[in-house]
Amino acid sequence: MAAANAGRIDYTQPGPIDDSVLTQQATHRSEAIWNGRDPGSITCRSRSSEFSKQPPMVDDRVRNIITTVGLEGLLWVPGREIDNGLITALVERWRPETHTFHMPHGEVTITLQDVEVLLGLPVDGDAISGSTQKTWVNVCRDFLGFQLVTQNNHKQLDGQRILINRLLEEVANPLPPDAEEDQLHKYARCYILPLLGDTIFMDKSGDRVHLMWVQQLENLHNPRRYSWGSACLAWLYRELCRASEDTSQIGGCLLLLQYWAWARFPYLCPTVERGPPVGAYGPSVRGPLSLKWLWVPNKKNRPAHIFRDRYREQLASMLPDQVVWQPYEAHFDDLPPWCVAGRAVWTATVPLVCFHLVEKHTPDRVVRQFGMIQEIPRAVNTDRVLHGIDLRGKIGVNWMQKHAAHILEWGYRFDRRCEAVLGDMPPEHEYHDWFKRVTRRFIDRPGAVVTLLIEGYVRLLRRHPVGTEDHNDITEVLTAVQAMTRVQPPIPEAPIEEAAMPTGPSTSTAPAGCQSRPPVATPQLLPTPDPCASTPHASASPTIPSSIPHPSPTVTIPSPNPHSAPTATIPSPSPHPAPTPTIPSPTPLPCSGSDVRPPTPLPCSGSDVRPPTPQSFLQLSPIPSFDLGTPPDMQQEPPSHSSFSTPSSAIDPPHVQAEQPVGLPTAAEGRPKRISKAPPCGTGGHKHG
Repeated sequence: MAAANAGRIDYTQPGPIDDSVLTQQATHRSEAIWNGRDPGSITCRSRSSEFSKQPPMVDDRVRNIITTVGLEGLLWVPGREIDNGLITALVERWRPETHTFHMPHGEVTITLQDVEVLLGLPVDGDAISGSTQKTWVNVCRDFLGFQLVTQNNHKQLDGQRILINRLLEEVANPLPPDAEEDQLHKYARCYILPLLGDTIFMDKSGDRVHLMWVQQLENLHNPRRYSWGSACLAWLYRELCRASEDTSQIGGCLLLLQYWAWARFPYLCPTVERGPPVGAYGPSVRGPLSLKWLWVPNKKNRPAHIFRDRYREQLASMLPDQVVWQPYEAHFDDLPPWCVAGRAVWTATVPLVCFHLVEKHTPDRVVRQFGMIQEIPRAVNTDRVLHGIDLRGKIGVNWMQKHAAHILEWGYRFDRRCEAVLGDMPPEHEYHDWFKRVTRRFIDRPGAVVTLLIEGYVRLLRRHPVGTEDHNDITEVLTAVQAMTRVQPPIPEAPIEEAAMPTGPSTSTAPAGCQSRPPVATPQLLPTPDPCASTPHASASPTIPSSIPHPSPTVTIPSPNPHSAPTATIPSPSPHPAPTPTIPSPTPLPCSGSDVRPPTPLPCSGSDVRPPTPQSFLQLSPIPSFDLGTPPDMQQEPPSHSSFSTPSSAIDPPHVQAEQPVGLPTAAEGRPKRISKAPPCGTGGHKHG
């Protein structure tokens, strides 16, 4: 017996069983949590109060410069409250050794594709680098147009970082109509710097921005094409790596991380309880995909630790088909060209350079996010020495020379694209068994206890034929567990605060080339769900019962016993395509239980920016269910579906919290095309009460 058990894996241990990948587990945040020293929720740095109060930039001259530089997407990205609980739960699964999140069914990560699609930032271009051998007082005078009294004046300039409020003072008044080009460029830099520091390069100061970005804004007459997206991703990677150890705060573009999580795991997205006001319709915005979550409400004063624990539970009990590996495929045709222009470098395995930062981009470990079959990835060296480099004490360093080798490697990005076989992962693929051995399986002990108990019942279920009394008893217990997890604790919530919305590129309230129109009736769009379920992705996770036998040594779900009665056998579940909500013609249809109507697209004459097609979204079940292979008479009813509104175009800037969003009316245009959509977001998952 001892010899038979010698090769068995002890599944009660949190892992990893094989420490060849997660070499920094001893100092990782999850180690402290497992040993009863939970460091608590992480404080997430969000937009500065000064920039939140700044009115939107409506001067076309400045907006044209922002577009030419490649930062147009930042004008459209909706601003919102950062969910500290969600960010904390994700950080607990971030691994600095691989720059990926270790989820129950494999590795996932934020790639260059996510940055460009969600934020509209260019990812193909020169690396963001330069020198910090500058006299920053002179930089302010020559490129920003104002003089600081002294470099040691902490109230305005602290080392290499300047107060955002000081820059906003320079753009508080409108630019004169007859302003010269030099004055225009200084005015634009004073606005772009806070925009960068308040979104993609947010640090822990919360109210300052680094002046080193001025080097990329020196020539605004004919600017070079820079990869702002790769710099944004490098900055976020570094913040995630630090927060995964012993840091209590985190900066970086957390809006990107939050939108990424909602796209990949829609069941984590809050419920959209109400959309735009009735009659507040306008020309739809054709911008970054983050506008999809425009009407997801902000929640104020939520108990972060309760939601963190809830997110831990939901991530630990995640089912394979709750991971949307390719959430953007159905949206590519509706995105503007500048949101997909860097498609050729999305899968490049290259270093991401941002001045002092060099972080490895590892799409070869997550090729399922590009529709490929994931093989066992090769080892990656994220270099702990590079992780230790920061700007503290680095007053005079030419980072372009110091990181010349990494910048050169970035230059060969088109030759470093990873390739794999297209297709879905089969359940018996060797990657699943390998990942089980090298990953951190459990984060906290309560989650491990529930998982192990379910695994034990599943093993017992395998030993009894379908239809027998023992099989039915065990099935009833697992079904009861499923039903109990659907009960939400009655935690009161603050009133909903509407999400902030961005402004279109115009000097007035309507985009250029478009005229305001009187209110007209807007047709309702009713979702037509596909009768098939989402395509389940393969996983060796023992927490997901299934009637398909699994060859790996991990705990799997039993196949029907060959000796069971023929009348009690259950066919194996077969994968189905993802639900495809279709869009009917724009003829007013009755809609029960909903007064929310999505906006109608309005084409703009003389502009290549066309509005997106109105989209409807399904509603997902907030808690994962157990597929126990029960008889047809025990199957539960499928979840109900509800429509989801797309954003309106007459929208407030991304940094302004709108009290009551109001849009512009428009007339209905033609019959929208029918397109397939990824599983929806904004349909619930952690709503309490």
